Amino acid sequence: MWKRLALIAASAAGVAYLRKKAKDQQAEQDLWAQATDPIPPATPGEPKPQA
Repeated sequence: MWKRLALIAASAAGVAYLRKKAKDQQAEQDLWAQATDPIPPATPGEPKPQA
């Protein structure tokens, strides 16, 4: 009984860790994509650059 509970608790902790790690990696990828985007998004109220 205790072994089963320990296994379930360890599995839940492992899943939580992996989900957090994946979320952190996605956030870092989004940050790099934003930082290396050659054209910044237009902000309201700012004149558009003319090409």
